[in-house]
Amino acid sequence: MTRRLCVAVGVMTMAVATPLAQGAPSSVSAAISGHVTDATSAPVSNYTVVVFPTDRTKWSVTPRLLRLARPAEDGSFEVSSLPPGEYWVAATDPVEGADVSGDWLKAETLERLSFRATRVTLTERQRVMTVLRLIRR
Repeated sequence: MTRRLCVAVGVMTMAVATPLAQGAPSSVSAAISGHVTDATSAPVSNYTVVVFPTDRTKWSVTPRLLRLARPAEDGSFEVSSLPPGEYWVAATDPVEGADVSGDWLKAETLERLSFRATRVTLTERQRVMTVLRLIRR
């Protein structure tokens, strides 16, 4: 197994030459994982992570690229089965609604989040680990 670590502006990238998980819809899918901190760098356990393409034209026509993640018991998050591409990743106060509906899917909401979100570029089978700062709405 070959691993390459690269650290850039709080984002640690780890490329692993193995599939992400059994049952992933595509052998080229990628994942984003990590945890969230507040303004004082203290861990946060009550949040929602929103992942969406940097290309605004894909916000309404490609709903599978718009993803929500909620924290696991240990406070971490993971969004898997993402196709390669460029994404905004934002941690916000808990979002009301389901993963497939709600105000978080509105272009105005995504536009506001994009100004403070972290930009992540995913390649085939890549796992990106990051620490996000909580965005208060």
